Amino acid sequence: MKKKEKFPEMGCVADELLEKLPSIKHDDAGWEDGKIFGFVYHPGNDHARISEAYFRAFMYDSTLNPSTFPSLRNFEKNIISMATELMHGNSSVAGNVTTGGTESIFLALKVARDLAREKEGKRDGNSESEGNGKREGTCFEVILPETIHPAFLKACDHLSLQAIMVPVREDKRADPKAMEEVITKQTIMMCCSAPCFPFGVVDPVTPIAKIAKKHKLLCHVDACMGGFMLPFLEDIGYSIPMFDFRVPGVTSISMDAHKYGYAPKGTSIILYRNRAMRKKQFFVHTDWSGGIFASTTFMGTKSGGPVAGCWAIMNHLGKSGYRKLAGEVMKTTRSLIMGIQSLDSLKVISDPDMSVLAFTSTKGDIYNIGDALESKGWHLDRLQFPEALHLTVTQLNIGKEDAFLKDLTEIVGNKEILDKDQKAMNISVKMAKGFTKVLPGPVVEKVSKILGRVMGGKSGGKQAALYGISASFSNRKDVKKLVVNLLDGMY
Repeated sequence: MKKKEKFPEMGCVADELLEKLPSIKHDDAGWEDGKIFGFVYHPGNDHARISEAYFRAFMYDSTLNPSTFPSLRNFEKNIISMATELMHGNSSVAGNVTTGGTESIFLALKVARDLAREKEGKRDGNSESEGNGKREGTCFEVILPETIHPAFLKACDHLSLQAIMVPVREDKRADPKAMEEVITKQTIMMCCSAPCFPFGVVDPVTPIAKIAKKHKLLCHVDACMGGFMLPFLEDIGYSIPMFDFRVPGVTSISMDAHKYGYAPKGTSIILYRNRAMRKKQFFVHTDWSGGIFASTTFMGTKSGGPVAGCWAIMNHLGKSGYRKLAGEVMKTTRSLIMGIQSLDSLKVISDPDMSVLAFTSTKGDIYNIGDALESKGWHLDRLQFPEALHLTVTQLNIGKEDAFLKDLTEIVGNKEILDKDQKAMNISVKMAKGFTKVLPGPVVEKVSKILGRVMGGKSGGKQAALYGISASFSNRKDVKKLVVNLLDGMY
C-alpha cells in the first residue's frame, strides 16, 4: 500500500509552492492545445479573464445566507432572469443557480416527488405534516429514455424513486409512444434530453410533454448540454427542434452554464414553470438551537466565485458573443462529421443536432482507434451500446479539425497497429471471460480488485481493454465491481 502523505509540521513558503505547479500538473490533460473534446469549456483567454476576475473577487463569499451578500443574490436573480429569457419563459418562471447538472436534476426530481407526496396526502385526507406511512412507503416512478444522463438514475437512487427505462428509437431519440405505454398510477414525471449526451440528438420534447400534460404528469427537459448552445444555433439559422418553455407541458429545465455558457466549473441552472414548484425545492428547519436554517438548493455553503464568474461571462459575451462562438463551434463540428464520414470504415451515429457526436467502426476496432488517438494526445470519451468514440466540440477545438482528421485517417489506415492492439485486447477479454465462467463470485471480486489496481495506475491503462472486458462480462454486476475497484484503485 502506498505510504500516505503526512500533514506538514511547517508550512511551505509561497514561492516554493508556486514553483511546484507545473510539475504537479504535468500528467494532466493539456487542454490548452485544443486536443481535448469536452471536459473543459473555455471561452478564450480574452473572455476568460473577466470571469476569472469576478470569480476571485467573490470566491470566499458564501451564497448560503442571501441577506449577508446581497450582491451574490442579485447575481443569481440576474442569471435566472437571463436564462428564463433564453428558454422563452414568462414572468412566472423561477429557479436557482446550482453547483452542476447533477444537482439541478436532483432538485427537479425532489420537487416532483414532494408534489406527488403532497397530492397523495391530500387524497388520503392527511395533511403534509402528518407523515402518513403510506406516503412514505410509496415508490413513485419516473419515466426515462435509455439515453438519459445517469445523473437521473443517481437522483432516483438517492430519492427512493423508481426509474423506468425505455428503449429509444432507431435514430437514438426518445420514443414518446413507448414512454406513454409504461405510465402507471405511480408515475409522477417524464424526462427527455436536449440533446442526449451520447449522440447529440434532441428528443421529441413536444409529443412527450403533450403526453405528460394529458396524464397530469410533470415533464423535465435536461438541457444541461444544449441550454447555452441550441438557442443561439436557432438564432443563426440552424433548424433546432423546440424543447423549452414554448412547449406546453414542459414544467422544468436544467441547463449547465459551465458547459457552453463558458462559466466557471460549478454553475448550473434549474428553472421551473412557476414559483410554487420552486418552493418545494427549499429546505427549512425552524427548531434548531443554532437558529432558523434555510437552504434554497441541495448544497448548503457554496462559494460565491462560480456565481459571480457566471454572471460576468454572460454579461461580457452577450447574445452576440454566444452566437459567434456557437457558429464557429458548429462549423468545426460539421467539418469533423464530414471528415469522419469520408472514411469507409467509420460512421457517425444518427444525425446530431449540435456539437456533440459519436462515431463507430464497421470493423469492430473503435476502442483501439480511441487508444491510438490517445497516444497522439487526443482525449475522447468512449461509449457502449453501441461501441463508439464520442466528441464534445468546444471553442478549444476550433481550427484543430484538420489535425484531428489527419491523425484519424493515419490510424484507420494503419492495419498492422490496429490488428496488434486488437489481438492484445482479445487476450484480455478471453481471460476475463474465463475467470467469470469458472471461478466463484468471491474470486471474481478479488480478480476485479487486481484489475482495478492495475488499470487505476498513474496512466489509467488502455481503455480498449477496460471496455472489452466490460462487454465480455455476462453479469453486469461484475462490471460494476470492476469499475468500483478501478475507482478505488485510482484514489
